[in-house]
Amino acid sequence: MHTKRTVPPNRLPAHIAVEAIRCGRLSSFDLTLSCLERIEAREASVGAWSYLDRDYALEQACRADEHRRAGAVLGPLHGLPIGIKDVFDTFDMPSEYGSPSLKDRRPAADADAVTLLRAAGAVIMGKTVTSEFGMYALSSCRNPHDQNRSPGVSSAGSAAAVADAMVPLALGTQHTASTLLPASFCGVFGFKPSFAFTSMRGSNVLVPRLATVGLLARNLDDLALFASALAPGFKVSVRPLQPQRFGVVRGPAWHQVAADARAALCVFLRKLPVAIADLELPVEFDRAVEVTYGLLAAHLAHRFAPMPEATQKTYCGPLRAAIATGLALSATNYLRLEEQADRLTAAAHGLFASCDVLITLASLGEASLISDGPGSGELTMPWSLAGLPTLSLPLLKGDRGLPIGVQLVGAPGDDQRLLSIAAWLNIVCQKTLETAQSS
Repeated sequence: MHTKRTVPPNRLPAHIAVEAIRCGRLSSFDLTLSCLERIEAREASVGAWSYLDRDYALEQACRADEHRRAGAVLGPLHGLPIGIKDVFDTFDMPSEYGSPSLKDRRPAADADAVTLLRAAGAVIMGKTVTSEFGMYALSSCRNPHDQNRSPGVSSAGSAAAVADAMVPLALGTQHTASTLLPASFCGVFGFKPSFAFTSMRGSNVLVPRLATVGLLARNLDDLALFASALAPGFKVSVRPLQPQRFGVVRGPAWHQVAADARAALCVFLRKLPVAIADLELPVEFDRAVEVTYGLLAAHLAHRFAPMPEATQKTYCGPLRAAIATGLALSATNYLRLEEQADRLTAAAHGLFASCDVLITLASLGEASLISDGPGSGELTMPWSLAGLPTLSLPLLKGDRGLPIGVQLVGAPGDDQRLLSIAAWLNIVCQKTLETAQSS
């Protein structure tokens, strides 16, 4: 006789948990408590949170349960615990952007994205760890799969919290790779929507043309649910859609990809029951990484160089170096970078004339050792620069058994369709795995 194993509430998919709360089979209090217990058990090892108030989280959950019992209109995330990357302002929690220079900063109002999540009924659990001002620097967070390895760049706390079942969803951001790289390293689903998907007001915007929200979850249905709270009209249900053709792209940093990651992607592509075309990227992509870093340096210099010298000395090394680079950039060269970014964007949009979606890797390989830094985001940079929607799907593993994300890139504004194609791809992979296990 087999006893049915009960899934702890903190491990429930977000869309299942929300429906259970809505129907009265699960309370927000019990779900939030389960998440808090997981955090208490694992936070010392993972270090995903920069701020957490247990009592306040449970207070929000109790209010959510009271509203449900009173028959109040429930939002799409009603009673669901969510982590917020500490680059979003929260009026009731510290908002320090990962920087000692902003210690104990308390803004007067929420960021627009946080306002939308509260309106959707989310329980704001706390703030997740980020690197200082979202720079390519190590944070205090660790990869939940291996504490000697990086959890990725600035949305690392959000990705690690989701991967370790501390919360079902967490909000991040992305300028270059800050959501997809941590998703790849931590083995979760990461979604960087199209540029201007939702307002970034009240968040740490470094380069306006690059800044977007980032969504972290443990499955695609949860990503769609999450996105629906931020973008009116975004459909909660994800219907699998088989594409006509995938376009395989490799990008300017492909020579740095680890051998096991290349091999895993090659095997993966051979098993797909759909047409696949190798696309040669236009010449505009050759300098994509250089252009991205140049724009970032210019905006960082503009924002941070006027700060007092004593404050600048407290900044992390990558931020100080970027400020110096930006100060040395002439106005003429900056305008050239903007022109090159515009040309790349137009060229990237043209790639979809011959395929439905682009496919590549989300990272150079498995999570890098902490001693080697937070990891490289160069495989995602061109698509961020072009403002395209991207996904990281945890479908591959490297030689050490650690996750490697497959990156899907959609046409501009094609966010909903991108998730549908990803859902089809996920099903194909599951069937392939089941066939391999049964043979």
